[in-house]
Amino acid sequence: MTIEIVPESAPFSSEQRAWLNGFLAGMIGMIDSQQAAQGGTSVSLAAAAAILNPPLGSASTSLTESDVDQPVDLEETPWHDSSISIADRLKLAEGKAPASRMMAAMAQLDCGTCGYLCKTYAEAIALGKEKSLTLCTPGGSETAKALRKLSKELNASPNFVGTNATSKAKHESTETSTNTIGTRDQPAIAKLILCERLNREGSAKDTRHVEIDLSGTSVRYKVGDALGVFPVNCSNLVRDVIKAASLDETPSLLEALSNKCLRSIPVELIELAVTNVTQRPKLNGAVQTDTKLISSLQTFLESDDLDHWDLLEFLHTFPGIVFSVTEFLDAIPAIRPRLYSIASSQSIHPNAVHLTVGRVENVVRQRARKGVASTFLADRTATGNSLKVFVHPSHGFTLPSNPTAPMIMVGPGTGIAPFMAFLQQRLADGAQGKNWLFFGDQKCASDYLYQETLEGWTAKGLLTKLDLAFSRDSDEKVYVQHRMKQNANELFEWLEAGAYFFVCGDAQRMAVDVDLALKDVIASVSGKGLDFAREYVKSLSQQNRYARDVY
Repeated sequence: MTIEIVPESAPFSSEQRAWLNGFLAGMIGMIDSQQAAQGGTSVSLAAAAAILNPPLGSASTSLTESDVDQPVDLEETPWHDSSISIADRLKLAEGKAPASRMMAAMAQLDCGTCGYLCKTYAEAIALGKEKSLTLCTPGGSETAKALRKLSKELNASPNFVGTNATSKAKHESTETSTNTIGTRDQPAIAKLILCERLNREGSAKDTRHVEIDLSGTSVRYKVGDALGVFPVNCSNLVRDVIKAASLDETPSLLEALSNKCLRSIPVELIELAVTNVTQRPKLNGAVQTDTKLISSLQTFLESDDLDHWDLLEFLHTFPGIVFSVTEFLDAIPAIRPRLYSIASSQSIHPNAVHLTVGRVENVVRQRARKGVASTFLADRTATGNSLKVFVHPSHGFTLPSNPTAPMIMVGPGTGIAPFMAFLQQRLADGAQGKNWLFFGDQKCASDYLYQETLEGWTAKGLLTKLDLAFSRDSDEKVYVQHRMKQNANELFEWLEAGAYFFVCGDAQRMAVDVDLALKDVIASVSGKGLDFAREYVKSLSQQNRYARDVY
């Protein structure tokens, strides 16, 4: 039986409404099973609906212990708009329930990188089921800092659950919990079959075309979906962490830390360090030194460095703190999967999935820092080796249901990935809709990703228009947003003709610049100004004609 909780009048597509119904039905099922386990009666559909859709004015302003296993009231969330600054979003959420205020601090992209949606991540923190406040990658340090401030403020209230909860953090993914292989909770075992560099000689980048064999798995994906990859840490980094923590290197500890998140510093570990220094002064020198160390740790906990350092840097900066193996491992969360936009259509590649991965390696404060998942694929996984993967479904970022609808796609750098899938699928479907791609990178000679394929599609007419922007080929840096403005009249004509507008790539800079350029194009060509442009873009979003896959 299909449980209809989200009304048909709600501003969602049929696919989004179906997903939300399933998600909320799953929450109802959890309430039912929890009450049954406690000897209570099951929750009726009507009662559950009342919980999930409270009457106006009924939202509480704080959570109590009795709310720990209940879903947070659904409220109007005007702050769920990535174009609004975090300061303004937090202001909009003032006086709301704790989870709502925390949600306002998120990046508002529902990208799934954290393993949640913006709302469910906030609820998990507010209910004490998620301890980490640094999972919102697009929001970065700004979000983490706001969440820490809110947690500190809210934890002053005895009725707030949050980090006062004694239950261990429990991960709840955005996918409905099932036993299906190929989900976050039940990843599939696949094989790496290709990882080749796309950049040519002279490039400052290392972008890889990755192909993963899905033969023998039941994994199915749609264009617009992302592939989750569970990486394993670099063994050299693991050994350096063990040494810096003054722990004995054993095979079991090596394996355990290979699957722990070492790129950030858990607040729990800093709090544990303070406790250990306080309780074991003889292990850390004189009492005066311990007092200074405790003060330094507490200062660090309030500093911006917490959001920019990794675990090894923390251990090197605060040496001599004694941890037991058990408490050290318990304080560090498991490594989280990395989501990559899928760059292929299963209609064209039925037994494989393709990715476009930028290998990350930087020098930060005189030390090499590597991207965990990108170097796992590029350096530490040999062809033919196995890896754990799952499909993270897209919610709205996919092809128009109408095959004749025009598409405008903006995807610089690795942001081109989903549009390779979009175009493959349109080719497989024989779709007649026009396709316009804006692609950019640093240098045309070395960074024109998938050049042969894109130009072949242009010659065949699959790509109606292809506009390129290479920022390092001239003194004046030219980006995709500049190409949009140069084609302003035609771009607006496409939108007026029903075109869908898609963006993929960096959330903090590129996506913001593209959004501003889009509004500028609409404002200038229509002659109706920015207020009109904002409403126009808002209308596009409501019609699911403006979708972003950003990170």
